[in-house]
Amino acid sequence: MKVDSERPSQRKRARNVVESEAEFETHPRASDWTEGENDVHYFLPLKAEHGRLIHQPPLVTEHSVNEEQCDQSEPEVDEAGTQELVNERPVDSTPVTVAELFARRHEKLAEKRVKIAELASGLVEDPETNISYLKSLRDLCTERDPDVAITVRKLAIVSLTTLFKDIAPSYHIRELTDAEQAVKVKKEVRKLRGFEEGLLTNYQAFLSLLDDTVKLALKEGGESQQKKRRRERNKPLDELDGGLTLSREAVESVGEVSLQSLCQLLLSLSHFNFRNNLLVALVPRMASKDKKVSQLCCETMEKLLKSDQNGDISLEAVQMISKMVKAKSYKTKTAVLDTLLYLQLSAVDEPVSAGGPAMAKKPEKKKEMKLSKKQRKHLKEEKMLNRDLQETNAIESRDKRAKMQTEILRVVFTMYFRILKHSRHSPLLRPVLRGLAKFAHLISVDFFSDLMSVLHSLAESGGLSNRECMQCVSTAFEILSGQGSSLNIDPRQFYVQLYGALLQLDTRSTNEDLLLAVECMDKLIRKRRQISLQRVFAFVKRLSTISLQLLPGACLAVMTTIRTFIQSYQQTERLLDVESVGGGGVFRPDIPDPEMCHASSTLLWELTLLKHHYNGAVRSYSTHLLAGAPSQGKGALNATQSRKSPAQAMGEFPSNPSISASGSESLMMGAPPPLPHPWDKVGKEHYYTDKGLSPHMLDCELRAINYSEQQQCTTR
Repeated sequence: MKVDSERPSQRKRARNVVESEAEFETHPRASDWTEGENDVHYFLPLKAEHGRLIHQPPLVTEHSVNEEQCDQSEPEVDEAGTQELVNERPVDSTPVTVAELFARRHEKLAEKRVKIAELASGLVEDPETNISYLKSLRDLCTERDPDVAITVRKLAIVSLTTLFKDIAPSYHIRELTDAEQAVKVKKEVRKLRGFEEGLLTNYQAFLSLLDDTVKLALKEGGESQQKKRRRERNKPLDELDGGLTLSREAVESVGEVSLQSLCQLLLSLSHFNFRNNLLVALVPRMASKDKKVSQLCCETMEKLLKSDQNGDISLEAVQMISKMVKAKSYKTKTAVLDTLLYLQLSAVDEPVSAGGPAMAKKPEKKKEMKLSKKQRKHLKEEKMLNRDLQETNAIESRDKRAKMQTEILRVVFTMYFRILKHSRHSPLLRPVLRGLAKFAHLISVDFFSDLMSVLHSLAESGGLSNRECMQCVSTAFEILSGQGSSLNIDPRQFYVQLYGALLQLDTRSTNEDLLLAVECMDKLIRKRRQISLQRVFAFVKRLSTISLQLLPGACLAVMTTIRTFIQSYQQTERLLDVESVGGGGVFRPDIPDPEMCHASSTLLWELTLLKHHYNGAVRSYSTHLLAGAPSQGKGALNATQSRKSPAQAMGEFPSNPSISASGSESLMMGAPPPLPHPWDKVGKEHYYTDKGLSPHMLDCELRAINYSEQQQCTTR
């Protein structure tokens, strides 16, 4: 018995397919082309961004027909009497060359340029009459022509930005009340009010347009990326950019110009209306992931805070920055908090205290002179006139400015203290410590003890990097050198932290750590006069030790600091005298406390080694220090070199070491020629092995020898 392998459902489906195919085969074949008809060519759709399909219109090609057929094709007339052509209008399929496309684009762009120039010139000539031109320029910011859309939008945005900066008044336009609008006014006043109303309307719309353009360029939004892709995939093509499809690079270029316009308007029209809109648009983008956007917004905010003298703009900006940092759980870029260092807070007369704003002293009562009734009336009118003049000229009173800047300090220090309390291992710790060091003189003395305890716990935690540790020490020294000098606070732990951090300086890539250490040394010398001699000896010895491992520029900066120590404390000359060694114990460089290491029992023998350095400037400077750092006479530096700071001395030489066997004559007056090196007798390798010098110093000396030998061979 034969078993059928197909199921009944499969047989039924196959029978239906055969029947449908048979029915299709019975239809008559239609010819591909009939004489007198047009050819219609269909094209495959194009795949655009996010998987969208762009359906291309069909191309209709008309065939040539005989003249008799053309005469017979008369238009048909319908019942209403209207005539309709039977055949569609033929499409021009003539090919266009690239040169013609460029020429066509050039003509369109020239027409748009002329139009923008005419509108801008007319608006500048008579802003009150031609205020409606702003609407026409705003329409050009959303140009739809795909040939010139990007260029025209950029030109219109730049032109409008310049126009608003030119025609905007120097005062804040307030909104009219109902009673003021109901009063009949003169024609000039009515014209001025129309100008102000039109200016505000167009300015607000322009700011909204710029913000939307930047959002589109940066792909900003609160929804997730997956939902955004799904929404954009289902969105029709003509809704993406007003019916115009633009590439990603084009959108980003227009967004960059829009962001620059927002920054320029904030700097130029910070006194005008809608200042809050500009701050709302730029402050969140200070923490953008895009490096260029973040840098541009931070630089704009720095210029804004630096130029603000009254404090109202700074207060709004600081409050927005504080809210943004708090909303991000204090996880933002360090450049955001670095902008607060540009705050102008010099007008605060008294430091901020826990009780609130600093109260100004009450002026002494003057003896009132007896005035007549007419004189009192005249004096009253004069006071009212002066008050009106102050309001007209926007002159802020001293008390109001001090109160506003005190509020700024309250917001800034609240943010600083929250970061110190909750985010000690955050990258924001460095700008916070720099800010505390700059504004420490404005803090009330009541907070100094708590702040010093927080800094002490940070230094002892051990979780800070070497740079953060030195920044913490610098902040503590800045606090104690001002009003904190009257407090009974022992800074011993900060001396220990700085003494240990000097051995861990990393100058391979940058010299920021070394400059920070030199800054701490400067505060230690110039502002902290209560330092003991044992600590001075220890820090001078430690600086001399690390100078052997530094490049020429950094070595000169360290020796400049040693020179300042020697000139400020004459007792340090005993570190240069061989006969004064001994009597105070044995020097212990392994002890972390500079007070207990007995640095007074050693010598600065590192300077003797630096006399044979391969760099001529280092050799001359070490000779100057060994002579006792005289200000004049034999061994003194020239006038230019003696006035240089450590940072300036470091800038003389690049980061890469340059082997130079000359140059000592330019630094020192009457400097002796370099002495013969001791390795000439015992050999260079045995000399360094016996002395036990660092590999870095050995490498530098060996390169100097090779260089000098090559020079001698060349001379011969």
